[in-house]
Amino acid sequence: MNNYYAYLLRDLMERNQIVSVYSDSYHPDDFVVGRIEQMDSEHFLICEFTPWGEVDGYRIRRVQDVFSVLYGEEYEERIRLMRTLSEKRIRRILPQEENSEESLLLRVFRQCQVTKEIITLEIGMEGFSGRVLDCNSLYLTMGLLDYFGNPDGEETFEVRDIGIVQLRSGEEWMYRELEKWQNAERLKREETEGKSDENHDPDDVP
Repeated sequence: MNNYYAYLLRDLMERNQIVSVYSDSYHPDDFVVGRIEQMDSEHFLICEFTPWGEVDGYRIRRVQDVFSVLYGEEYEERIRLMRTLSEKRIRRILPQEENSEESLLLRVFRQCQVTKEIITLEIGMEGFSGRVLDCNSLYLTMGLLDYFGNPDGEETFEVRDIGIVQLRSGEEWMYRELEKWQNAERLKREETEGKSDENHDPDDVP
């Protein structure tokens, strides 16, 4: 782990600074900009902003993946100003940091299990979206959603393999809307089949 970036991110979090964080070694020019909400020795939780200062979701990333941090420059300052002008409040993922022996990652998983929030995991080059069914410090079990928001079975992942956790972004919103639509369509089909059964005389010969 890079102790310098761990110290720097914690200091910037405590000062409520907007930061640009580079942590994708496969795409070194890519970065996320936002405010660090919480962190521990292994992970940080960042509320991301769009270039126009709107909330763009939340991510948890590994501290060890960080290779550059920028702050206090024109880009971050402009976004800070846009956040000041915005009337939209930010809904925190977790309450303010409290004394806990559990890791940041596990606390977020437990919170999402309670609230039934849809999350997306990035493991290697693959993504998995769904809801937390069970979790501990070693394993996470999720009820997955397929490409169109249908239930797609359960899968258990090793926590150490998880590179990124994403939530409340456009992707999770999309899955929530697809799931609602699929549920509504399923209910319509069931009602239609029920009415068809009501019109059927049991004495009719097929």
